[in-house]
Amino acid sequence: MTQSRRETILVGVSGSAAGAAAVRWAAAEAARRGARLHALHVVEHGRRREIAPRLDVRLDLELARRTVPGRVADIIFRAGIEVDLAVSIVTGGVVEQLDRESTDASLVVVGAPDLLTGSALPSDLAARCLCPVAVVGVLGDVTYVDVPLRHIAKGASHARA
Repeated sequence: MTQSRRETILVGVSGSAAGAAAVRWAAAEAARRGARLHALHVVEHGRRREIAPRLDVRLDLELARRTVPGRVADIIFRAGIEVDLAVSIVTGGVVEQLDRESTDASLVVVGAPDLLTGSALPSDLAARCLCPVAVVGVLGDVTYVDVPLRHIAKGASHARA
């Protein structure tokens, strides 16, 4: 007997208000689809350069391991959403780690970048991931990022959701 794989929605977890909105929206979407929600928090290498990078990453990783799972669960619980949830905390680059984890996902969800920082995260993910990318604003507004034509050719052998 062949067991079919359950659909997975991947959501990037940050500490921002848009990040919390992304978790809420992704959880509701996963519940609607009967999918599993995989929440991923990335501790970036060398994010703060004032202290030794190796020590900084270890401290940030330990703090994330203690706080992120509860924060994600709290967001989902307060929204009254029932969903199968997995939380991962990894180190590396945000785009690279979300891309790596998205290989089994049908959708990647991230919070909208802060207008002051002007992050290219959504477009970078759309250029790399083989599934659609949804960007959620602070108020829960959702935008799907278009996939560049060169990416379609690169991923043509993969089924797109």
